[in-house]
Amino acid sequence: MKGIKILCIVFISLFGLFSSCKKDDFTPPAIQTLSVKAQSSTSFEVVGNIAKRGSEGIEDYGFIYNTSQEIGENKGIKVSLGKDAKEGEFRKQIRVDGTLPYSYNNTVWVRSYLRDSRGTVFGTMLSVNLPSPSMGDITPKMAMSGEVVKITGTFFDATANNTVVTIGNIKAKTVSVSPTEISAEVPSGIQASHGNSVNVSIQIGSTPAGNSSFQILANFKDFSPKSGPVGSELKFTGDNLPDYFGSSNIQVEMGNQLINPSYYYGTINVPFTAKESSDLAITINGKKKVLGTFKVTPPVISEISPESVYPGQSIMLRGTNFPPINDGGEGRPLVKLGTGSYGDAYFYDKGTYTYNVPDNIAEGDYSLYLKVGPHEVQAPKKLKILGYSASNFSPKSGSSLQLINISGSFIAGNWYTVYFGSVQGGGTATSPTNLQVTVPYGMSEGNVKISVEFPNKKVTIPGDFEVVGPSFTSFSPTSAVPGTVLTIKGSGFVQGYDTIVKFGSIAVAPNSVTSNTILVTVPSNVSPGAMKLTVVTAGQSVAHKDNFTLLDK
Repeated sequence: MKGIKILCIVFISLFGLFSSCKKDDFTPPAIQTLSVKAQSSTSFEVVGNIAKRGSEGIEDYGFIYNTSQEIGENKGIKVSLGKDAKEGEFRKQIRVDGTLPYSYNNTVWVRSYLRDSRGTVFGTMLSVNLPSPSMGDITPKMAMSGEVVKITGTFFDATANNTVVTIGNIKAKTVSVSPTEISAEVPSGIQASHGNSVNVSIQIGSTPAGNSSFQILANFKDFSPKSGPVGSELKFTGDNLPDYFGSSNIQVEMGNQLINPSYYYGTINVPFTAKESSDLAITINGKKKVLGTFKVTPPVISEISPESVYPGQSIMLRGTNFPPINDGGEGRPLVKLGTGSYGDAYFYDKGTYTYNVPDNIAEGDYSLYLKVGPHEVQAPKKLKILGYSASNFSPKSGSSLQLINISGSFIAGNWYTVYFGSVQGGGTATSPTNLQVTVPYGMSEGNVKISVEFPNKKVTIPGDFEVVGPSFTSFSPTSAVPGTVLTIKGSGFVQGYDTIVKFGSIAVAPNSVTSNTILVTVPSNVSPGAMKLTVVTAGQSVAHKDNFTLLDK
């Protein structure tokens, strides 16, 4: 029994000894990084080799890469190939789309790794320079939002998912991608006006492919309003509209009529020659685009002011849908009365036109028509044309420059030509029923007819007007030395510069003049002796029958 116990102790000791020897039989794994080769700007192939699996079980193996040499268990980007590792070569194609931090160069560092229960071993660190993608030409050279541009270049294995095209700082929609060509749609919202260059950049993964540019074109999309009178201002909306309209490659048409937009504001005014309905089209770089249809609305006359006028007077037309601007060409606003001829109407302000009634129109009630643009409309009320008249005058006689009042029908404040016989004069209507005139200067004595000339006729007033001359009845003293004040009595004297006194042939301005008295100083530049005294007033002359004697001092 004692011997059995001893054998058991020996057996247990030997078992422990052999077990201890097995734990110390450890073989580490060995791994190598054999090669790395660039395949594109975003991919490379790396080859590794497991020289020894080691005595421990493999938990993970693969590659770790980075844009720097900082590669370790927790540094860099790990590409795991799992734990089913066999001795020998293994390889992996690695894409770096969006996985690498930004770097100023295209160098990638990579090494293989293998991890078992005792830790991680690494292969040699290798590096590779990934080729850079590059941009070439952009076609077309000019494009607008919504159009597709094609960019040639070297793009390797770029895909739609890893390619970003930026146009004018806005991400564009990528339409197609191939190793040699990328197509993208020009986006809306680019902050550039028509004709300017916009930058185009491409990034494949984290690698920029370069920059280029093309000329942005305006994309006119709509206009407003869609209806209104001729002359209406239309405004455009769209992308990349011009800052000013000086570009020859933009044409604006309305119903096949070319329109010049406002240089600074880019608006247009509907031409007065527009039809009732016209398409509005924009042509840019030879491409024509119809934006919509504009409908011209007819004007509506709501008021004529005044409703009764004389020939030659002006009236105002007020209403709605009147053109907001003036125009002197074809389609301009015209007015006619009854079956008469059209005459120009003039823009006064918004919703108001003025019209000068013809001078030669007869009195009566007339329908009024307004023609502007493609429309002709009639006023709701007729216009009454009044008749001028001249029926009487007073006083019935008078001398030159005397005031005469003529009664009749006139336009207050207007000037009218008045004939005294064949001598032309004139005066101003002081009221609608009175015209005040003066007898023309220098009229000869006698009876004459008075006629008033109106814009559409000449009226002779019944009865005669007697033109009377001045009278010279006396003077005193009858003799005097120079410097003496002479008093002249008579009638029909006109006050002012139109009256003088002649001492023989020497004319002297009087000191004062009333209708029947003149005071004048005897001049010193006249030779002494007897002479005639003559009063000249308003062009008429009258001499006294007796002589005046100038005494020597």
